[in-house]
Amino acid sequence: MTIALSPKPLRVAIVGAGPGGLAATIQLSRLKDVELSVFDQARELREVGAGISLNENTWRLLQDLGAADKLEQFVQRGVQGKLLVEHRNGRTGELLAQRHHSGDPNKPPAVRIERYKLQNALLSQVPSGLIQLSKKLVGIRESVDGTALEFADASTNGPFDLVVGADGIRSVVRQHAFPEHKLTYTGKVAYRVLIPQEQVAHLLPDLPHASCFWHTRDTHIYTNVLDNGLFEIATRAVESEEHCNKVSWGQTVPREQVVPHYQNYCPLLRKVIAAPDSWLEFAMFGGPRLDSVTHHGHIVLIGDASHPLSGAFGSGAAFAFEDAYALKHAVDFARSRGQNLGYALELFDIVRAPRYRELYGVLDTFAFNVADIKAQKPDIDDDEYVAETTERNWQQAEGRGFIYGYNIANAWAKLEAVEEDKLRKFVPDPAVSLVAA
Repeated sequence: MTIALSPKPLRVAIVGAGPGGLAATIQLSRLKDVELSVFDQARELREVGAGISLNENTWRLLQDLGAADKLEQFVQRGVQGKLLVEHRNGRTGELLAQRHHSGDPNKPPAVRIERYKLQNALLSQVPSGLIQLSKKLVGIRESVDGTALEFADASTNGPFDLVVGADGIRSVVRQHAFPEHKLTYTGKVAYRVLIPQEQVAHLLPDLPHASCFWHTRDTHIYTNVLDNGLFEIATRAVESEEHCNKVSWGQTVPREQVVPHYQNYCPLLRKVIAAPDSWLEFAMFGGPRLDSVTHHGHIVLIGDASHPLSGAFGSGAAFAFEDAYALKHAVDFARSRGQNLGYALELFDIVRAPRYRELYGVLDTFAFNVADIKAQKPDIDDDEYVAETTERNWQQAEGRGFIYGYNIANAWAKLEAVEEDKLRKFVPDPAVSLVAA
């Protein structure tokens, strides 16, 4: 009688329990013979910030994660003609662009909700007690036995066969794997807040009941009247690098620090900005695209840890969910076909690199457009500048379906078909052709 040997359990550590880390936890926990450990530096899990956008690709992946049902109560589907997004001149209030709901009841919704609701929906799919809190990663040690994680509490966990860095834009895992990769300050901070609608009730008749971006030459204000009695405001402001070095992520600041940045906005917006007593402040950092986000065949980065886009596109959670989906399927494909973990991470790179290359390409186009406008019209006034940059950047971006309509399941299926064919022909190397969704 032949006895089938059980495969050796795959020891996996996920560093970070934000949206990307939780998605990776859900995905990898579905695989057989996986021993999963999840670490987060927070003393308690809570989301810092205001609202978060759930676009078409986000919603599709939430369904795959089993978390969409928890959010259905906050969604309106198929409301034809409902205003979704507006872009306006922040100084004059002039409408520059807008987009409405298509009315297709089968199309995933585009909604804005509070961050904690998304976190709770994801946590509902995570086994209780799995996440270890107060675990601030300070070091990583690689050896032939695997990768060990060293924490600020003087504890060491591991060794692990796979370490997933989901620890955000200031990723310790990325710093270890790619020490040459450096973040840079963008020159701006974000101020964000959620307040009861009662605080701006006298202003609501004049405000769009949708996501609205109010632009000036160097800053913008975002407003949104949420369905649950809250009003969201998120802004960008120019601040010195000296100032940014004093900013912790999501620190509370008084009204008096925020208001002076927006004195050139129209009276309506100045009243909006003056309404909250305090705000949360975030220094904005970004970094260049990595050609590969895997290291030595046993470390992989996902979400903001892999590609610090500095909040561009307002869809960071979706990009992280895509990463988690691809990682789970790459690991499962490799193990089920007798391939090693290094092969799985090569597949992950192959399917994800084109996606991020396209996204960074959009940012490059934005920068080119701004430089081109300034070069062609060096004396352009502020209002014309805002109108042209909105036309060339924001309207074009919203027309790029691959940003919010991208389907990672389709991209993975194409790569899997190529690899399946190659393995049947006894060619073990991963596909070298790029995969597009």
